Amino acid sequence: MLIKLLSLMLSIRMEQQYSAVNEFIIKKAPFLRKLSSKQYMMFSFILDILLAFVIVSVLYKWLYSQQYRQQWESGFIVFFLLYSIFKGAGAYRRTHIPPFMDLIQAAPVSFKSIHITFIALELVWSIFTNSSLFFVYILFQSRIAESLDALFWMKQLNILLLGALLFMTSNKLAGAYIHNIVVKKIGWVRFVFFAAVSTAFFMLGRVLVSGLLVPIFKTFKDNFPSFLAAAEDAAWVNLSQQLINLYGNKINSFQKSLFSDGSLYLQIEHFIGTPWMLGPLIFLLVGVLSLPVKMIPTEDHGEIKRFRDFFHFYLQLLHWVRSIFLPKNALIYKDLQIIREKRWLLSKEFFNYMVLSYEAFFYIGFFTACMSATGNTALQIQLLFTLNLMVLANQAMEMRMLTPSFFSFSTEKRNIWMYQLSFFSLTEFFWAKLKLFYCLYLIPSFFLTIGNIMILTYFQIADLRMIIPFIGITISFFVFPFIQLYLFPFITKFHFIHEYEIGTTEEEESIVNNGQAFMRNFLVMPFIYYLLASLFIGVLREAAGAVNYISVLYFMIVSAICLIVCKNTMKKGIDHVEKVKILSITE
Repeated sequence: MLIKLLSLMLSIRMEQQYSAVNEFIIKKAPFLRKLSSKQYMMFSFILDILLAFVIVSVLYKWLYSQQYRQQWESGFIVFFLLYSIFKGAGAYRRTHIPPFMDLIQAAPVSFKSIHITFIALELVWSIFTNSSLFFVYILFQSRIAESLDALFWMKQLNILLLGALLFMTSNKLAGAYIHNIVVKKIGWVRFVFFAAVSTAFFMLGRVLVSGLLVPIFKTFKDNFPSFLAAAEDAAWVNLSQQLINLYGNKINSFQKSLFSDGSLYLQIEHFIGTPWMLGPLIFLLVGVLSLPVKMIPTEDHGEIKRFRDFFHFYLQLLHWVRSIFLPKNALIYKDLQIIREKRWLLSKEFFNYMVLSYEAFFYIGFFTACMSATGNTALQIQLLFTLNLMVLANQAMEMRMLTPSFFSFSTEKRNIWMYQLSFFSLTEFFWAKLKLFYCLYLIPSFFLTIGNIMILTYFQIADLRMIIPFIGITISFFVFPFIQLYLFPFITKFHFIHEYEIGTTEEEESIVNNGQAFMRNFLVMPFIYYLLASLFIGVLREAAGAVNYISVLYFMIVSAICLIVCKNTMKKGIDHVEKVKILSITE
């Protein structure tokens, strides 16, 4: 029975993975109608194998050195094991929030057995969808191996089993952690932890500049005082020698301690590869699978506890924002009421969602350190302007990726048919989702604005140009949420097993990520290119005052163009939903 369940779930996952791509291809080429999602996935699987051969050939021919064989072998092993940990932890929703709870509770087998089946499903799915990684690992290890004897294959088998063990262990730990934070208050302990980690990322950004980039920049500047110096071989020789003196000796000493004969790391690697480790690894796998599991409570199953905690006051704040700016929008009120039941979805990254992400604090530390390294006020303004764009662009993407179901048409499966019968366009649904994004996005934008005031005060910047960063925040507030959602109508799917699947298939993530990245290339990257070029070209640093105003003008024009393109694309997507997708609700 469990094998049949595993086969059924794999079949459904394959069918859902590329369904929107299938519809688009069939629309353009009807003769491909007979091809199924499974066949497209098999085609992708074959391409992954071919890609693995190409990658291994390139690595071996152009980068690999026999002198560093041990380092290459160990690097691949460590990467594979770390990847297994992250993939296992990231799959906790599918193993700890199972679908079909009514059927599961009535099933003749235990919930633990079904849970093990779901873990096996995720492991098989991870191997299948990341086949190029596994083939690259096996092919490269066999290519650089001294001999392909039984000991070599036993070592690889042990490492694969260790990867599976780490996958399952991290999945169990992640599920237990999320269950723990969902059923408990989001209180001051969680806030202090968030503040501590945010401070660590902030300091990491500052240390990266002061300890790594500033010494490199000074060394480069000393050796190349002008463009003419770049044509002198002696300058490049001096530069390489100074960089080796700065960092090369430390890297070499670390490498020797790690890979010297008899080192602890090599002993552990040899220990894992011994044949008699096979039994203990299998025993540990069975032991981890046998551990008790607690299901994460959601609105569909399990009692949702309500506390007067940060989540409670966050919802009150959102309702207050709605009452001020969108008092008559019933759709947003409905969505905010639904968010109240989504505690399980927001608990894990609550403060990153409400305040700013850890990545944002890293950017703040990095850019404020750069501002401290220059006394040019205009360049400091430009750095702060670019910081705002990077933080808000990343925050919008993080919010969309954490809660795609908040903004997708797919979650309106029960309402969208009735809404269309009322002769209203689904465009209103999209605008409601976008306005909901603005409500959620307003709070991080407010915190960033406060941060800008503190930064300007710290650097004692008090002239007309100080409004430029705030102009960037204002325009970004309206642009970045739109570029995250404008492709959502195209990836609408009304056939899904559970809400956590919405926006998480490879197809959906690829379409939306590439679409928003295309827009961000024009909205953010030019300012980063300018800052990088100004490191080495003094004229650009001296022209920073003029660049401040040019940047604002450019950002306004490109933002307007992006909004127009996004709006037109969104309308085409909604037409597609109304003409094609909505019919599938009743199928």
